[in-house]
Amino acid sequence: MAWTVFSTRCCSALDREGRARRRLLRAAAGALLLAPLQRLAQAQAAQPQWRVALVDDALVVDARVPLQLPAAVHDALLRGVALTFVWQLEVRRPLWYWTDRQLLRAQRWVRLAYQPLTQRWRVSVHEADATNPALQRSLDTLDDALALVRSSQRWRVPLPQPLHADDQILLAFELDSGRLPRPLQWWPGADQHEPLGWRTALPAAVALATEDRL
Repeated sequence: MAWTVFSTRCCSALDREGRARRRLLRAAAGALLLAPLQRLAQAQAAQPQWRVALVDDALVVDARVPLQLPAAVHDALLRGVALTFVWQLEVRRPLWYWTDRQLLRAQRWVRLAYQPLTQRWRVSVHEADATNPALQRSLDTLDDALALVRSSQRWRVPLPQPLHADDQILLAFELDSGRLPRPLQWWPGADQHEPLGWRTALPAAVALATEDRL
C-alpha cells in the first residue's frame, strides 16, 4: 500500500513537470513568433509615414515622423526649457518661364514643456491664425508626449484654388531652434546628431488620387 501511494506521488510530480515544460515551450514559441512583428513595428516607427488627401477643397495631412531628443535637449526640458516644433505645408506650381509659384503656405506649432510641480508633460498645438491652442494635453511620460508631438492628425488646410496634377506639395517638420536659449542652439555634440527635422516633397497627383500611405 505504501508503494502504491509513493508511485502516485511520483507520477503527479512528473505530470506537473511535463506541464511546466510544455508551458515554457509554448512561451518560447510565442516569443519567436512575436519577435519579427516587434522588429517590424520598430522599423516602421523609425520611418516617416504620411498621408495627404484632398477633401472638400482642402488638404488633410496625417503624418508620423521619428523623433529622438539628444541628451542635452532632454536635460534642458527637465530644467524648464520648452521646445517648439513646426509643421509646415507648402504647395508650389512649376512655371516654365519663371520660378515656381507658391500657392499655399501653412504652419502649425507644437509646444512641449515639462511641469516640475506635477511631474507631467504638457503639449499644446497652435494654428497660425488662431489665438487659442487647437489642442492641449497633459501626459505622464515623455514617450507619450513625443508620440503626440511627432504626429499630425487630420490637419486640414483649405486650398485657395484648385490643385493641378503637376503641383508640388512640400511637407516639413522641424525644431524651431530660434525659440531656444542661445547656448542651447549649439549644444555640445550637436554636429554629431541628425537634425531634429524631416521633410518630403510629393506631386499633387497623390493628393488628387487620395492615395493612402499611412
